[in-house]
Amino acid sequence: MTKTMGRSSERETRHAGEAELLGARLRAARREAGLSQSDVGRALGYAPSLISALESGDRRLKVDDLTKLCALYGRSADYFLHPEAAVEREQVGVSLRAQLSGVPHEGLSEALGEFLDYAELEFAKTGETPAMKGVEPQEAAKRILKKAEIGEAPVDLDRIVRALHIPVISWSFPDALSALLADTEAGGFVIGVNRSHSLNRRRFSIAHECGHAVLRHQAGFYLEFTDVDPFGEEQPATRYKDERAANAFGAALLMPKAWLRKDCQGGMDAPTLAARYRVSEEAMSFRLRNLGLARAG
Repeated sequence: MTKTMGRSSERETRHAGEAELLGARLRAARREAGLSQSDVGRALGYAPSLISALESGDRRLKVDDLTKLCALYGRSADYFLHPEAAVEREQVGVSLRAQLSGVPHEGLSEALGEFLDYAELEFAKTGETPAMKGVEPQEAAKRILKKAEIGEAPVDLDRIVRALHIPVISWSFPDALSALLADTEAGGFVIGVNRSHSLNRRRFSIAHECGHAVLRHQAGFYLEFTDVDPFGEEQPATRYKDERAANAFGAALLMPKAWLRKDCQGGMDAPTLAARYRVSEEAMSFRLRNLGLARAG
C-alpha cells in the first residue's frame, strides 16, 4: 500500500513539473510575441486569470486551446509539448537572478525574470564568443568585422552576432531598459533588446552589449537604461570604465574610422552618413567629432 502511494506521489510530482515547464513555455512565447495575458484571453475567450493559471501550471491545457495558441504565437505544438528534456540547459543570468527581487522599477523584475526563463528554454547551448580581454575596443571591433567578413555600411548585425555566437532576443521590456547582456553557466552570452525602441537605438544597444561580451567585462550582467539606473550604485553593471569601453566598441563596430574618412572625403554630411550607417544623427555627429572628421561651421 505504501509502495503504491509512493509511485502515485512520484507521478504527481513528475506531472506537476511537466505542467510547470509547459506553463513556462506558454508564458515565454506570449512575452516573446509581445502579448499580455488579457490579449491572449480575448483571443481564446477566457479571462486573464485563466491564462495566468495555464502559465503557472495550475490548469491543464486543452488540445483546442493549444492549437489556437500555436497559431497565435507562431509556434509548433512540439515546442510546447516536447521541451528539450534530453538536453542539459545552461542557466542564464545567474548573478542577475540573484538581484531581481531588489529591483524597485515597476514591472522590470518580472520582465527580466521571464526573459531569462525564455532564454534558457530557447537556447539550450550557446557557442564560444571570441575573447579579447585587454584589447583596445577599436581594435577589437576591427577584428570582429574582419571575422564576420563585413566591409561596407551598414554593418550587418545579424552576421556579427552569429560570428560571436550570441543569441539576440527582441523582448517587451519596460521602456526604461534598452538592452541587457546576461552570461550563461558555460561562459556564453545572451542579449535581450527592447523591441519597442527605434531600429537605430536597438542597433547601437546590441553593438554595445557585444562589446561587454567580447572585451570580457566581469560584472556578470549589464543592463542599459534610458533613465536612472534602478539598481543604484550597488549594481555591478554600473562600472564606468566598462560602459565607456563598450560604447567605444559599439561606435567603432557600427561606424569604422576608415569607412567614415572615405565617405567624408566623398562629401557626405552627418545626416547622410547617419542614414547610410543606420545610426542616429546624434551618434554619428559625436563619432565624427571624436575622429576629427566633423565639418567646421
